[in-house]
This record gives sequence, C-alpha cells and structure tokens, in this order.
Amino acid sequence: MQALVDSFKEGGRLKPAFLFEAYLREQDQKQRIVWIVLVDGRPVGYVTLNWKSQYQLFARENMPEIMDLNVLPGFRGAGVGSQLLEAAEKEAATCGNVVGLGVGLYGRPDGGYGSAQKLYVKRGYIPDGKGVTYKGEYATPGEVYPLDDDFIVWFIKKLK
Repeated sequence: MQALVDSFKEGGRLKPAFLFEAYLREQDQKQRIVWIVLVDGRPVGYVTLNWKSQYQLFARENMPEIMDLNVLPGFRGAGVGSQLLEAAEKEAATCGNVVGLGVGLYGRPDGGYGSAQKLYVKRGYIPDGKGVTYKGEYATPGEVYPLDDDFIVWFIKKLK
C-alpha cells in the first residue's frame, strides 16, 4: 500500500493510503477489481473496474465503469495505460458487451487528462452523447462550472 502512495507522490500525484485501502475493501467485497503495473518492483500505474457505476446512464444500463486510470508521467506513452485498460476491458467482457468510463477535461504541463483522452479514443471509446456532468449531474447550458476533477465527459466502448 505504502509503495503506491510513495510512488505516486514522487510522480507529483497525491494518492492517499485510504483511497487504496477502500479499493482493496471493495475488491474483497467483489464490487471492484484493481490492477497495478510494476516496473522493477515499483508501481507505475493502476486502474480499477467498478461493477456498479454511480454515473446515471451506466447504472441504468448495468454497465461496469473503468475508473481511476493513473499512470506516472514518466511512463505515459510506454503502453502501461493500454495494458491496464486491456485487463479491465477483458474482465468487463465477462459480464457484458459494453464498458464505460469518465475523464476530466483539463490539461496541465504534465498533460493532465489529455493523454488519457487520446488513449481512450485510440482504443475505440466514443462519447456517450449526453454531454458533460459536474458532480454527477448533467451540466446545464449557460451555467458556470469550475474546471476541476468533477467536470467529466463520459465514454463507452463496445467490447464484443
């Protein structure tokens, strides 16, 4: 657990231990699956598959959600993200023919969500056509929202 926290802290990403502890509890309860990629024994990326999405459309369609794909900046473009997505997609395909995910909209000097957005499109994900959400609610035209981690566009991918 601490290796994940330390690795992502060194990579400029604050990921508290309680996050990973919650993921592992949910995995023990069969609510979520977690994959981690190690390079020389060091965690450099992880992703989770949540069987019961909180996003309205995915929940209604009983669609699993790929969540919290994180790859350290120095390992982006090296296939780590694709490897993680491949594992999550393969598992999601055991229970259905479609999977979804959400991604933030902003960039930053290290790429922000830009790398993930490009990766998802390259792997065949398409927007769900419902627009963006903020804190789980569909954004209303003309309203102002902060451009933070809660402002999300949602994608789906057919697996079979």
